[in-house]
Amino acid sequence: IQLIREAYRISPSAPDFSASDHFMGWGRRRGGEAAQQSFTSYVADQLRTEASIAKESRKAREEKNLRAHRPNPKGKGKG
Repeated sequence: IQLIREAYRISPSAPDFSASDHFMGWGRRRGGEAAQQSFTSYVADQLRTEASIAKESRKAREEKNLRAHRPNPKGKGKG
């Protein structure tokens, strides 16, 4: 029920269930029951971590692509 409420609270016309893994506890360590506020904080932390990882992966991929398409400065080659 908490997942449904949160999904509709964020976007009533298009609920987002992308955080369901965290709400279901599939990415969570066992260690006791959490109160609603701490559980919501936990889910937010997990989503923040995933977003950070995705951002760093994207940045690394973009930098790799830039390096692959950038000519060597002043005509210097490897070696």
